Amino acid sequence: MIWRAGVTAAILGLLGGLAGVWLGAQLGNRPDTVTVSLHAVIHDQLHLTRDQEAEIEALEADFAREKSAFDQRLAEARHAIGTSLMESREMSPEVVEAAEALHDVMGELQLSTLNHILAMRAVMDVEQREIFDARLAAALDAER
Repeated sequence: MIWRAGVTAAILGLLGGLAGVWLGAQLGNRPDTVTVSLHAVIHDQLHLTRDQEAEIEALEADFAREKSAFDQRLAEARHAIGTSLMESREMSPEVVEAAEALHDVMGELQLSTLNHILAMRAVMDVEQREIFDARLAAALDAER
């Protein structure tokens, strides 16, 4: 009877670990397709002037550094979820707190991304903004 409890605990532990790995992969490996596709529009379709190109490249370099810091924070937050989940093996207050911390960082990254997109948009002329806005609306599914 005791060995059954041990086997059950081991199986539940394995399943919990697999669930944590799956959750981390789902949350952490999503490409930022909006930013990537907008990057292509900006550099391939908008016919930027040299000054615009230089200004946007500076914005992109700044955002790349900022995003790298967010990626580190996201990795730490995912690790905290996994650690909490493996320690409690249930939806404990610690797991909930770790998940909420991850969501906070994700929200901050989203706001930072939107600020970056708007900063690049501010560099564009009216015609470029029209093209950019149409692509942005499509990427964000804003024109349903």
